Order: sequence, then C-alpha cells, then structure tokens
Amino acid sequence: MTGVAISHAGPHGVTMATPEDAPAARTACVVVGAAPDEVAAVGSNEQIRLRANKLGTLVTGRPGELVIDYAAELTGPVYDVMYSARTGWFSVTVFRGLDPPVRWDNRPDENPGYPRIEDVLGATTPTMILDVLDIPPAVLGYHGA
Repeated sequence: MTGVAISHAGPHGVTMATPEDAPAARTACVVVGAAPDEVAAVGSNEQIRLRANKLGTLVTGRPGELVIDYAAELTGPVYDVMYSARTGWFSVTVFRGLDPPVRWDNRPDENPGYPRIEDVLGATTPTMILDVLDIPPAVLGYHGA
C-alpha cells in the first residue's frame, strides 16, 4: 500500500523512547545548604528545574556550566550526578568552591577524570548515592543494577 501514513506510536498515541533514543547521559545536581531561590539568583535557564530537597536544592535538566557557578557562588558543596542508560556509567563530581573537583564513579579504570573518592556522604553504590542525595532515580532514568 502506498500513500498511507503509518503511526509508530503506541496505543495511546505516545512513542516510547528506546535505548537508542535516550540521551547520552542524564544529569542532576544537588546544591547543599541553598534554597531554590538562592540557586536561581546565581543562574537559571529554561532547560532546568529547581526544587527543594532534604540537603538544599535539586537541579534537574541540563544545568551545564551553571554547576560551576553554583559551586563558586554558594557555600555548597555541589554534587553533579550523571548517569548513562546506554553504558551504565554513573558518576558524581563534587565541587567545593573553586577547589579542584573530585569524583566517584562506577567504572573500574584508574582515571575517572578527577581524583577518585571512595564514597559520597558514606554511600558507595548508585542506589545508595541517589538516596543520600535525595535524588529520585527516575530523574536520571536510573533503574538500579
């Protein structure tokens, strides 16, 4: 048959994302000790959402270089969490002011890009880290290992 449009959407008119469609990595950051209005005063854009969490403010979306601005301007620290559903890579880069950052990640190699830390606030697995940072796993598309 020609000339007939075929929908690839599901029964509710929604196309589900496949692993190939998923973003390379999803990010969220936690700005410790700062309320959402304080974080917004440092910087915001249409690609991010701010909300209070038990440590301060959870920033979701695509904060990009705003993470560094938050660390430079607010007391912090700032925990920048990245997860790739494609590769399973999970990392947390910790910014304290303008000091060199450190990183926890789940890759076995010797060079995570920054000096490696063994835990994040005592947490040593992605699930534990998300819990201690008060980040809902769904924000990153994380479903556990």
